[in-house]
Amino acid sequence: MSFRPRPCRLSSHDHFQHVERCPPGGAFTSRGSNRMNREHSSSNEPVIHLVWSANAEGLCEPAVERSAGLLPDMAGMPLAAWVMQVAGENGTALAQEIGNALSAQRPFDLELDIACGNGQRRQALMTGLPRPGGTGFTGALVDVTAHRQALDQTQRSAATLRLMVDNATDLIAFCGMDGRYIDISSSFTRTLGWTAAQLIGQPAITFVHPDDHANCNAELTRIFSGEPRPDAMELRKRRIDGGHVTLGSKTSMVIDPVSGECLGAVFVSRDITREKEMLHRLERMAEQNRTLLESIDDGFFSVNENWEIVYANTRAAAFVGVDRDEAIGKVVWDVAAGLAESTIGEHLRAAMASRASTSFEAFYDPVGVWVTERIYAHEDGLSVFFHDISERVAREKHIRESERRFRETIGITPAGYVLVNGDGIVEDVNPALCQLSGHAREDLVGAPVATILADGEASNALNIRLPGRHVHALETVLVHRLGHRVYALVNQTIELDAAGRPCSLTAFITDITDRKHAEARLEELATRDSLTGLPNRAWINRRVGDMLGQPRNETYTTVFFIDLNRFKEVNDSMGHATGDRLLQQVGQRLQACMRPGDVVARLGGDEFVVAASCTGRDAASTIAERLLGALKTPFHADGLEMRVGASIGISLAKPGAASTELLFQHADTAMYQAKALGNGSFQFFEPEMCIAATRRLRLEASLHRALEQGQFEVHYQPRVDLRSMQLRGVEALLRWNHPEFGRVPPLEFIPLAEERGHICAIGQWVLGAACRDVQRLNERFGLALHVSVNVSARQLRSPGLVAQVGQALGASGMPPAALELELTESALIEDLDQSVAVLRGLKALGVRLSIDDFGTGYSSLSYLKRFPIDVLKLDRSFITENPASDGFVRALIDMAHVLDLSVVAEGIESAAAMAALRDASCDEGQGYLFARPMPLRELEDFVAHEGGRPGACSG
Repeated sequence: MSFRPRPCRLSSHDHFQHVERCPPGGAFTSRGSNRMNREHSSSNEPVIHLVWSANAEGLCEPAVERSAGLLPDMAGMPLAAWVMQVAGENGTALAQEIGNALSAQRPFDLELDIACGNGQRRQALMTGLPRPGGTGFTGALVDVTAHRQALDQTQRSAATLRLMVDNATDLIAFCGMDGRYIDISSSFTRTLGWTAAQLIGQPAITFVHPDDHANCNAELTRIFSGEPRPDAMELRKRRIDGGHVTLGSKTSMVIDPVSGECLGAVFVSRDITREKEMLHRLERMAEQNRTLLESIDDGFFSVNENWEIVYANTRAAAFVGVDRDEAIGKVVWDVAAGLAESTIGEHLRAAMASRASTSFEAFYDPVGVWVTERIYAHEDGLSVFFHDISERVAREKHIRESERRFRETIGITPAGYVLVNGDGIVEDVNPALCQLSGHAREDLVGAPVATILADGEASNALNIRLPGRHVHALETVLVHRLGHRVYALVNQTIELDAAGRPCSLTAFITDITDRKHAEARLEELATRDSLTGLPNRAWINRRVGDMLGQPRNETYTTVFFIDLNRFKEVNDSMGHATGDRLLQQVGQRLQACMRPGDVVARLGGDEFVVAASCTGRDAASTIAERLLGALKTPFHADGLEMRVGASIGISLAKPGAASTELLFQHADTAMYQAKALGNGSFQFFEPEMCIAATRRLRLEASLHRALEQGQFEVHYQPRVDLRSMQLRGVEALLRWNHPEFGRVPPLEFIPLAEERGHICAIGQWVLGAACRDVQRLNERFGLALHVSVNVSARQLRSPGLVAQVGQALGASGMPPAALELELTESALIEDLDQSVAVLRGLKALGVRLSIDDFGTGYSSLSYLKRFPIDVLKLDRSFITENPASDGFVRALIDMAHVLDLSVVAEGIESAAAMAALRDASCDEGQGYLFARPMPLRELEDFVAHEGGRPGACSG
C-alpha cells in the first residue's frame, strides 16, 4: 500500500476536473489518472461485443457474442434479469427501464457499468429495437470503454487549458473575424468587472475608449495582413462602472492548423496603469531632487569624466563667484580658479582615477575658508557636496583650550573623578579615584566601570544604562583592588544625545566608608528580634524592597514564608519558655541553611521568612527542600524531644515586577496551600492556584470512573516507510474526553493516573483496543500494518505485563510481530535487572521493542547492547534541533544500524526534514507532514481513500 501526505485541491468551473498538488518537488496529477492508467493496463484484453435478441415475453434467445466469456450466458433468461446481473449497483434501475421499454414496444439505449467475469469493469452501450409485429426485440451490447477514456482525456485537456486561462492575471480574449468576442478569461471580471455573458458576442471595439478606436482598428488590420507586431499597443478599456483602465495589449492571429484559415485574433492585455503612474512619479522625483539640491545648505556640483560640469546648485556657483547657468557644460578647472592646484583638486583627481568615494576636511586657499567635502564617484563621473566649516573649526579650537584647563583642575581635586562612555566603558579617571579604588589609571581606562562596583550595574550610581539627569548623593559600594569594600557617595551627570540616548556619564566620588559602618551598627540594634537575634519584620520588609529595586534581570527575588506545623501544641503543653527555646533552635537551623546573601527573619510567633535571590523555581525548590530537611530533624529542649516540621509558601518576582507587600501576600497564600496538602511540603504561588487545585481534585475523582464509563478513546498516527513512502503502521495514542472539562491533555491526566495507580488498568485497556482495532483494519483492507503502544514505567514494573500482552494478542488474533511496545529510557534504567527480565519475556512472545524519545534522556550505548531492543525513536525536538543534513542525526542513524536497530523519526513537519532523513537512511517517520493522530473511523477512511495511492512525497 503506497502513501503520500494529504493533497491540496483546486477547482474551477463545474466542467473542470479536480486536480491534486503533490508535496514540494512533486508534479500535478489528475484525480482520474490512476483510474485511467488501470483501465489502459487492461485495454489489450478481449472487449465486450454481443448481439442479442428476445421474444415477445422478454426471454433472451442465444446471443452472438465476441467477449471471450466475460459475460454470463443470457439464453433463456429475462432480458431485465440478465441486465440486473451484469450491471452491478445500477442494475435494478436499468432493469426497470428496460422492462418499461419492452412493455411499451419502444427502442432504448442505455449505458452500463459491467462487472466482467475476470474482475474487470467495462463501460458498454446497450441498444434495443422492437421487431415488427410485436414478436420481440433485437439489439447489441458494445464496449465503449476506450471511447469513454478518450472523451475523458479530451475533457481533462480542455479543463486544464481553461484553468490556465482563467487563472492568468493578464486579460485574454478571442475575437472572430467580425471583431466580436468569442471567449474571454476570468481576469476580465476581476479587472474590468464585465462577465463573460456581458462580453461574448459583443464587438470588442465598443469597450475601447473612443479616442483609441482608430489606433486599434489600424493595429488589427496590420495583424490580419500578416505583419508581425512584437510591441504591445496601448489602449484604454471601459470598466463596468464607466471608468477606464489603461492596458498594454499584444495581438496574434489564430490560424486553423488544418485549413490554414484565419479564425480571428487573440488579445493578451495587461493593466499598465501602475506603470504609467510610476513613470509620472519618477519625473516628479527628478524635479523634487532638483528642488532639494537647491534648498540644502551644502554646495553641490556634478562633473562627467571629462571634468565638464553637468549640474551645480546656486550655492556652489556663488561660492566660486560665477553664474550657475553659465557654468553648466564648462570644465570645472576653468570655472573655479585655483581649484586644480589645491588639496581639494588632488582629492578630486584621485577619486576620478580610482572611482572611489571619499570625504575629508581641508583649507581652501582661493577663498580662505575650511570646508568639509564629500565626493561620490560613479561610472559617469563625480558628484560633490561641500560645506563651509570655518566657524566649527574655530569653536573646536576653543573647546580644546577649555579641555586643557579642565584636566588641570580635575587632576588636583580630592574627590574621585570618572568619565564613562555610552557603553559603560571608563574613558578617564583622576589620581584621586585611583587612590580610592587601589587601581592604576591604565587598569581602569578601557575597562567597564562595573568592574569596580560591588554589585555590578545593580544601582543607579555610575550606571549609564539608566537614563538620567543631574543626580546627587547616590550611594554605592566599590571593590578595592585588595578586595575590601569601599562605600562611596556619587554625584553624577548623564548626558543624552539628540535622540535621548545616554552617551556619557561624568561623576565625582567621595569615600563614606566610616560613616556607613557607624550607620549599619545603629541599624542592626534597631532591627533585630530580641528572642532569636534574627532580623525582624521591619528589617526584612526593607531588605526585600531593596532586592526588588536592584536592576538585576537574571535572578528572582524569592520569599519563603515558613510556618511551624505543631508549634502551638508544644507551646500549650510544655510552656512558653520551652516554646521560646524551640524557636531559638529553629532560627539557628534556618540560618545554617542560608547561602551568602540570603537572609532569614522572624515575623512573630512561629512564623519565619527567608528572602533569597534565585535563578528560578529549580533553585528555589532546592532551598525549600533544604529548609524542610533541617526542620524535620527532632529538636531537644528541657530534656524533651520534639518534632514540629513546617509548611512553606514561595513567591518569586523579577526586580520591579511586584511590591514587597504583594510578594509577602503571595508567599502567605502559597503557604496555606502547602498546609492543605499535608505536612512537610512547599508550594509556589500561582494566580490560578485555587482553580488548579479544584480542577485536579475533580479530575482525580473522575479518573477511576473514566475507564468504566467509556470516556477514553484511542487515536492513531500513521508511520511511513521513508524509503518506499508506504504506510507501515500506526502509533496508538490515548485521549480522554471528560464530560465536564472536554478533551483533557495527556500530559495532565497520564501523570495523575500514574500517581493514583490507575495507569496499569488504563494501559491494559489501550493495549487490547489497539491490537483489536489494527487487526480488524488489516483484515478489512488486506494489510499488514503494525501498531506501537506506549508502556509506562509503572506498567514495566508490573509482574503481569507479559501475561497482559499475550492476552491482548490472543484475543485480537494479531501476530506478535505486528505489535511494537514503546518504552522510555528513564523507565528502563530505574531497575536494570528487572527491565532486562521483563523485556526478555516480551521478546519471547515475539513482539518488537522500541526506545521512545531517544536522544532526550541518557542515550547510553551500554543499555542499547544489554536490552533486546529492535527500534529507536528519535524525539521530535531532537530532529528539529539537529537536522539530518548536519551529520549528527546521520551518525545516530548509522550507529543504530550498526547495532541492527531500526530508526523512526517523530515530528516530521516539512518536506525538507523528510528529504534529509531519507538521505540519512532513516527507516520510518511520522508527523503532521503525513497525518495527525486520528480516531479509528477517520483512520479507516484515511487508509481507504489516501493510503492506497502511490507515494509522491519523495522530493
